[in-house]
Amino acid sequence: MHSHEILLWIGLLFTLLFVFGFSLRFLKVPYILSFMLAGLVGKELFHEKVIEWVTFLEHSAVIFLFFFIGLEYSFERLVAMRNILKPGLADLFINFLPVFLVAYIATKDFLFSAVVASALYPSSTAITAKLLSDYKRLVFPEAELLIGILIFEDLISIILLSLLSGGINGGQEEPTFLLLRSVLSLLVFFFAFYLLRNLAYRTVGEIDKISEETIFPFLIVGALLLLCGLGEWMGVSSALIAFMLGVVVPEDSLTYKTVEERLADLKELSLGVFFFSFTYSANISFDQNLYLLIALLLLSLITKLISTYWGARLYGLSKRVSIRASLSFLARGEFSLIFASLLPATQALVFLVVFITSILGSIAFVYAPKVASALTKPKG
Repeated sequence: MHSHEILLWIGLLFTLLFVFGFSLRFLKVPYILSFMLAGLVGKELFHEKVIEWVTFLEHSAVIFLFFFIGLEYSFERLVAMRNILKPGLADLFINFLPVFLVAYIATKDFLFSAVVASALYPSSTAITAKLLSDYKRLVFPEAELLIGILIFEDLISIILLSLLSGGINGGQEEPTFLLLRSVLSLLVFFFAFYLLRNLAYRTVGEIDKISEETIFPFLIVGALLLLCGLGEWMGVSSALIAFMLGVVVPEDSLTYKTVEERLADLKELSLGVFFFSFTYSANISFDQNLYLLIALLLLSLITKLISTYWGARLYGLSKRVSIRASLSFLARGEFSLIFASLLPATQALVFLVVFITSILGSIAFVYAPKVASALTKPKG
């Protein structure tokens, strides 16, 4: 194929992503959903070779996403999240275990059930944060709780992703051995990172001195991909390593500022390609266990309503605010698709649940204040 054809097709791909994202935003459709819909249309337009040309962006999307999430944290902030522990654990157990049990009873497949339960556990950080901002509800009392649970879900999802990656890539090894090996690797990795944090801070301090160089992004991207690649070679999730590398970059450092200013666009490009490729490559059809799909869809909505309401009450919020919070937290999104990308057999089911909950969740978010007021209106 000629070079001009490669440029032509990749240009068309990025233009399609822009057209979908820009046009659907007027309907309040989140960008993630727009890119997924573009992937469905792309199935009819693009040859598989086109996706191979942007494979680097697709594969690095999760690394960039978790690195930028890590930038928002520090070791001190992670320790200070104790008040969100009870709502976070309620959210984890109420949303993970019922979905896992239903999936396992229906399929008798442990790995399939674990991936589906992990995928349907977290709410969408991108959709929830965007809606809170668009509807100016960041000042509402439940906003702090929702953001806290999102952070908790991010941390748990990183650990689950590491465990499941080890299980799926482990081939024919015993599941118990894989689980123990993954947990041990995580503990050793966390402990080593914590002990070396002062050395890492000093290293970032030295890097700050060259952060204004034009070629500085080469150093950051190179080091990030190199260390994540080494981690995967050692059996540790690249998402976890990317997250921890983000954590050791202090918020007041020049490196942090430069990364935010000059690499954020690369993250957005890679995520756009990732979500496009997800639906482009997935075998999306209703030719599957519809009973399981409907059961998991209903269960994922009901358990999230219950867990968020209970978590809000544990957090000390009023009944009205708790109802409003529970109706504002239903959408699944980016983490769900990342989990599903681990196991192709789960992709169609997870895509449909994400697609439907993102629409219903967005609608529920808009009407949550009216519904909460109506349900708690004093009688008489």
